[in-house]
Amino acid sequence: MTQAGLQHYLDLAERFQAERAASAPGWLRTLRQEGIAQLARQGFPTSKHENWKYTNVAPISGHAFTPVRTVHEAGVEAAVARLSLPGTGPRLVFVDGWFVRELSRLDGGIAGLTVHSLRDALVKDGELLETLESVVGRRARADVHPFVALNAALLEEGALIRLAPGTVCSEPVQLLFLARGDNHVALASPRVVVLAGDRSELTLVESYVGATPGVSFTNTVTEVVLGAGARVTHVKLQAESETAFHIGSLHVEQGRDSHFASHLISLGGALARNEVSSTFAAEGGECILNGLYVGHGSQHLDHWTNLDHAQPRCTSRELYKGVLDDKARGTFHGKVLVRPDAQQTDSRQSNRNLLLSEWAMADARPQLEILADDVKCAHGATVGRLDEQALFYLRSRGIPHAEAERLLTHAFASEVVGAVPLATLRDQVEELLGRKLPGAKEGRA
Repeated sequence: MTQAGLQHYLDLAERFQAERAASAPGWLRTLRQEGIAQLARQGFPTSKHENWKYTNVAPISGHAFTPVRTVHEAGVEAAVARLSLPGTGPRLVFVDGWFVRELSRLDGGIAGLTVHSLRDALVKDGELLETLESVVGRRARADVHPFVALNAALLEEGALIRLAPGTVCSEPVQLLFLARGDNHVALASPRVVVLAGDRSELTLVESYVGATPGVSFTNTVTEVVLGAGARVTHVKLQAESETAFHIGSLHVEQGRDSHFASHLISLGGALARNEVSSTFAAEGGECILNGLYVGHGSQHLDHWTNLDHAQPRCTSRELYKGVLDDKARGTFHGKVLVRPDAQQTDSRQSNRNLLLSEWAMADARPQLEILADDVKCAHGATVGRLDEQALFYLRSRGIPHAEAERLLTHAFASEVVGAVPLATLRDQVEELLGRKLPGAKEGRA
């Protein structure tokens, strides 16, 4: 990224800080200022940085992205109606990163569950503000990630979700982020904070969708803390415009005997990078990471995972699959760290990629760093094309070539899609996926 491009964001953050300094608590002013300082010190990553070796973020600097507050329109309301999950669970709607109260539902009628827009929570006094101070930025650290630093520098909007100990949410909580790409280049910087008390249960859905085609930039950070015995399922659907940019990171801390499952579906964006980091802070935890990325045209879909087995007797399972057509490129960099005291760790990691054209590319870098001796760990990665024998079998039974490719590709992706826990959301994913599979090019946006 050019120095001029970096300077635009530094100037933007400085103005943002100055305009809001008087109304912000001291710790928030400090967090924003640290974000600015870290961004100035690190700059944006280049391909010389190991963790960004295959991903060039310079195209983001070609646009002067700026937070844009807009009034929702009929098209936005239609998108909300189409994408909202059924049921009475809380739903928070954001347009270009800003909370829209009239399209949202904060009260899901579940005792022990409280949901706030982050902007509302930051102006409250007492215990709620103290909770935010103790959590925000502790796991998503600005000093190790330039885009987290940018998010911290512009931190104001997002969501806070809290579950009291023993609370079981039978309805999912949905965060719906809509990007309008028409006539402006909007920058959205949401921060999502989830605190799951001991023995609580929650399904959280983050949907990032383009309400209209066009260019936008979403730079989102989610921090999740699980208490002892807590169970959290996190589903992220990234289906923004294929001219949009998306950088997202999920940071998780797991308590004793907790269970965390992440289901990531990445379909949109000219450039999209999704990161998942989870740390076992106590023994007996389980973490499941599932991911599917499907790209065509010249899309670049990047994925980076980091599982930190810091405590003994924890289990992790990871499966990421990529489907890449035309000149699309997909990358996967997954690291599992087993620390010296993390005995009896059980970890499995797999990345599989399906190339549908001779120009598509996949980069796979699974990594294991094992510093303990009593463990069961394995990893693997594959990159290949559709099975010619399976294609021949289907065609010999009268199925056209394009439809045969479509069936086999769908079967490849279905292992991840089928693991998404909500039937309505699976239907949404199936519909979006259908537009990108072989034989559906006429339906591509």
